[in-house]
Amino acid sequence: MSESKSFVKDNWSMLIWLLAAVFAAGGIYAEFTSLKMELKTVHERLDKKIVLIDVLEERVYNLELRGEYDKGFRESNK
Repeated sequence: MSESKSFVKDNWSMLIWLLAAVFAAGGIYAEFTSLKMELKTVHERLDKKIVLIDVLEERVYNLELRGEYDKGFRESNK
């Protein structure tokens, strides 16, 4: 027992640095996990917006096609 007490007594600064490193590693891991979740959320929102843009682009194309059809129909009846 006295050997372990003397080790702690002689190397207390090293033990404090070890504890600080463990806590820092935990903090860094938590930050990376948080960033990963945030990135996942951003990707999901971006995917939804891309789908919406594709739908709206298709609607605009169909409206333009219908407008050109109507324009041609009116010109042919003149």
